[in-house]
Amino acid sequence: MDRASFELIGNVGKLEIKPTKGDKKLAIISLATSERWKTDGGEWTEKTYWHRVVVFAPAKVTLIEKAVQKGTRLRLVGQIRPGSWEDERGQTRYTVEFVVTGFGDVEIIARGKPKAEETSPSDAEAPKGGKRKKAA
Repeated sequence: MDRASFELIGNVGKLEIKPTKGDKKLAIISLATSERWKTDGGEWTEKTYWHRVVVFAPAKVTLIEKAVQKGTRLRLVGQIRPGSWEDERGQTRYTVEFVVTGFGDVEIIARGKPKAEETSPSDAEAPKGGKRKKAA
């Protein structure tokens, strides 16, 4: 079987958890990746790219809902799916969707900084630099 796949490693910019049919949820992640290079003048330049990734697998959505926030560094593996839609002027527009299903992977590489109101005593006692978490 042929398939188009991706692996993205980057930082979460925005995270949405949305309900779907049958009491299930999906996660929509805005993930930033970047590249750096030196210019001819010796200056470092960086370019950031934003990717919209949709996660459907229930166990992976649960992990994301519990442990991921803005700034969290993730490794995402999934399928690339072409898509299209018609805009308000009737023109067909094309996109590439990054989708994580049950065969994909969500790995937390580093946690984002918690907001003050989200910090609980159990979070404060957790050791830093623990093992990476992966969804089943």
